[in-house]
Amino acid sequence: MNAQQKTVSEYLRRRRLSDRSVRSVGSVGSLLSALLLFAATAVFGAAAPANFEQEWSKLIAAAQQEGTLSVASGGAPSRQYRPIMAAFTKKFGIKVEVSTGNATDTVNRVLAERKAGKFTVDVALISSRENNQRLVPSESIVPFAPLLIHPEVLDKSGWYLGRHWYADKFSKFTFIYHATKEDQYESWYNTDKVKEADIAAIKKQADFFDPRWKGKIAGQGMGDPSGIRQMIDSYFEPDRGQEWVRTYLVNAGVTFTDDRRILETWLVSGRYPLQAIATGTEEYNVLAKKGLPIKQVLLPKQLGVIRAGGSGCCISVFAGAPHANAAKLFANWFLTKEGQMLTHTMIPEIDRSSLRSDIPFGEVSPDQRRTPGKEYAFADADPTTGAKHEEAQKWVFKIWESRQK
Repeated sequence: MNAQQKTVSEYLRRRRLSDRSVRSVGSVGSLLSALLLFAATAVFGAAAPANFEQEWSKLIAAAQQEGTLSVASGGAPSRQYRPIMAAFTKKFGIKVEVSTGNATDTVNRVLAERKAGKFTVDVALISSRENNQRLVPSESIVPFAPLLIHPEVLDKSGWYLGRHWYADKFSKFTFIYHATKEDQYESWYNTDKVKEADIAAIKKQADFFDPRWKGKIAGQGMGDPSGIRQMIDSYFEPDRGQEWVRTYLVNAGVTFTDDRRILETWLVSGRYPLQAIATGTEEYNVLAKKGLPIKQVLLPKQLGVIRAGGSGCCISVFAGAPHANAAKLFANWFLTKEGQMLTHTMIPEIDRSSLRSDIPFGEVSPDQRRTPGKEYAFADADPTTGAKHEEAQKWVFKIWESRQK
């Protein structure tokens, strides 16, 4: 057994142990929502204070009196942001509780609790899709701008194109702080199982449907929020489109899983040696640097865009937050230069970057670094995009269900 084979063997052994360890262990009524929104406005305020330092000190003291911050998350932030939450705790002395699991499960739990009159969560670090389709319609979150008091956050000159960006149709509830840059398609393959010449033969997106790849491709299922997001994005892209999505889901011989750890293991072991669509791949970059036999492939896109996809894009604050001052403090601190810089330095090979344009890229993956002064298409910040994506999602799920029959 050579050194690389030993590395793969050790990785798979650790992954099996990790998986065993893991296995062992409605909406608000309109009257109540109105009362909660009124109360939230009273707590959060509506404008920057004239004496910021004094108000900031008062806010810190009030948040410390509450002592806790509860964050609803899923996907990337639930794993990646723990060092950042620890930094917040160290700085302000406030304990942070972050939910785990995927964003859909998190939102299911939170909305069920709220329907039962239990308000347990303060802040959402949840995908734009879950915000648009569930949190905003259920009146579960408050307008975000009135929370902002920190001069570094309010100064829009420090943000991409000199403005704040929102992902909801009202442009006021779901603040976008991170975005991915997509001027290339990302794929990964196992270098022990796939020849570089075969990979070089892939010139366009339809080449993944060549018979040589049938039965060798793995992909994220539609039960994974990122999986459905990949298909919605593909639906609108000129390089892919509806027929490409239909073929990928139904006729290309792709094996799907909603468990990203399984997807990762399939790739590393070579069981399914090609992942044609890859997003959220920080861990892949780390594993490749450790010598595991996986390699990234990048193909150009016709249309360069930035996207607010996944739970690592957006922040919103719940109505009736049990720790309203801690929520306001965190929202402001997280969006300062310090808070956003930590997202660039504490997450290795992070595959997205802050919309703050006044901080270094740090650990941001080179392919995710926006070109200074360049403007990108940003459909996720278009108020009309949510409705279009909802229609595309219905179509994708219909195709997905047809393959189950």
